[in-house]
Amino acid sequence: MHFLSVVAFGLHFRGLLSQTLDANGVSLDDKVLAIERLLLTPGTIDFPVTPCDFNLNSAPNNIAGDQTAAQWVRTVFHDFITADTKAGTGGLDASIGFEADRDENLGITFKGTSFINETIIGFNLFAEVYISTADFIALGLAASLNACDSGTPLVKLRVGRIDATGPGPTGVPKPQDSLTSATDAFAKAGFNKTEMIQAVACGHSIGSVHKIDFPEIVGNDATTDVSPPGTGADTFDSTPLKFDNTQVQEYLTGTGKRGGPLVTTQNVTMQSDLRIFKSDNNVTVKAMSSAASFRNTCLTTFEKMLNTVPAGTTLSNPIGPRPWITKETHLDLSPSGVVQFSGNISTQSKAAGAAPATASYVYLTKSGSTAKTGKSQAGRLQNTNVNGVVSQPFGKITDYSFNDTIPAGATSIKIQNSYTENINMNLFIVPSQSFINQPLNPDGSAGIASYLVRTALLTSLATSGSSLTGTFYFPSPQPNSAAPKWTRTTFTLTKEKTLGSYTIFKGQVTEPGVHATGTGLHHIDVQFGSVRSAKVIASFFTGGSFFGKCSDFTKC
Repeated sequence: MHFLSVVAFGLHFRGLLSQTLDANGVSLDDKVLAIERLLLTPGTIDFPVTPCDFNLNSAPNNIAGDQTAAQWVRTVFHDFITADTKAGTGGLDASIGFEADRDENLGITFKGTSFINETIIGFNLFAEVYISTADFIALGLAASLNACDSGTPLVKLRVGRIDATGPGPTGVPKPQDSLTSATDAFAKAGFNKTEMIQAVACGHSIGSVHKIDFPEIVGNDATTDVSPPGTGADTFDSTPLKFDNTQVQEYLTGTGKRGGPLVTTQNVTMQSDLRIFKSDNNVTVKAMSSAASFRNTCLTTFEKMLNTVPAGTTLSNPIGPRPWITKETHLDLSPSGVVQFSGNISTQSKAAGAAPATASYVYLTKSGSTAKTGKSQAGRLQNTNVNGVVSQPFGKITDYSFNDTIPAGATSIKIQNSYTENINMNLFIVPSQSFINQPLNPDGSAGIASYLVRTALLTSLATSGSSLTGTFYFPSPQPNSAAPKWTRTTFTLTKEKTLGSYTIFKGQVTEPGVHATGTGLHHIDVQFGSVRSAKVIASFFTGGSFFGKCSDFTKC
């Protein structure tokens, strides 16, 4: 799949020097930028859910009955609903990854695996140290809504969630649960009766109930046979591949699917949607009957779900994404010791309007004065065709490459008088002088890689006998969850030579083992005292990486 090379080359991040960093050296603004870059890179996070009937890990929807977008929406509900808001525990924290085998999280895909594991493995394709699995779960909802209704605005998406290290409590409502039991579960999670009804109606706009999971419901339906035929899936409404108000309309008018199998099944015990919808004499459902009221209500309801997080979690402001950002930036050092700054700038027409022919920017000093002005190369309109469908939730996306000799004293770049990014010229990894050795296993698969890392430190900061500490960030597997656990391996870099105004340090590090299922990106940064370099991607893909290839580090 082509998007892997896009991720490998397009997502290299720069930490903001003035912000508090987490255990992985990542700031909240870094996390925001990481999400924005995925949203503005067609063929990444939108790939598994575009078009709305797409099924990432198995047979097509018309054969399997599975739908990745519906699985991603369902995962949000199953993760959030066991929150205890009074105690400040649970919520959207990716504890669901440890809970896939629970009966209350029943959901077997066409492949015979849990929908929860399939969801997380889908996110793992884009795993990086900047985005927690819990933030991916939230992002997955936003991507699904955009794919299943192109007119839906981006849900107010915030980032900064912290992944749980184990399972949370039980308590996901099941179809056979009483109204009192369901109401109590929602109340514990901070939702009143009206919000409970809204959450169920919004969550059941797409997707279906599967016979393999609930044979007592599917095949015992008063209104329709299983559809699509032969898939074992019974949909909630007549437009299961579109996020809209059809289920609400059909429930109120008694037409079409009449609200779906959890309303119409002859097994009264399993009529959970019916019990919930009529618990206030259908007042809430009627208020959601128009397309506009349904959409607005659902965006508010989903936002509250996404923001239900454990106490002590700091979430960002809602993400735009912004009119202008960088897709990737990096410093490098030429053989003669000249510092170069390169990367890609991105803009979206929905927020910024028509894209200019080139992007303008200025390099600023610490005092805010202009050190240098510049213009990018000509803009390149991105291909927004994803799986045969034009996907433009943010309009047209244009990228601009730039490559400059960076002026002395520059500490930031300001693009189009809109977006500012800090630049740390004191310490940085030198990608053109760093290398990967990736051996092959006997079966031809990639083996465990080693890395030769060279870093430039301003000679004026270096001291006699000083060394640097590198950190390798690796997505390790963890027991009982498909989600990766980011582990950190430190290594030492020692002086090798001087080059221009810099002292070059060299060190080696080897991957600590196999990575979590579906993951691929690794990162490296370097520290000297309190000074930390920007992270670089240190991952190997067909087509290359930021580092060069070298099978014998003594010759590189």
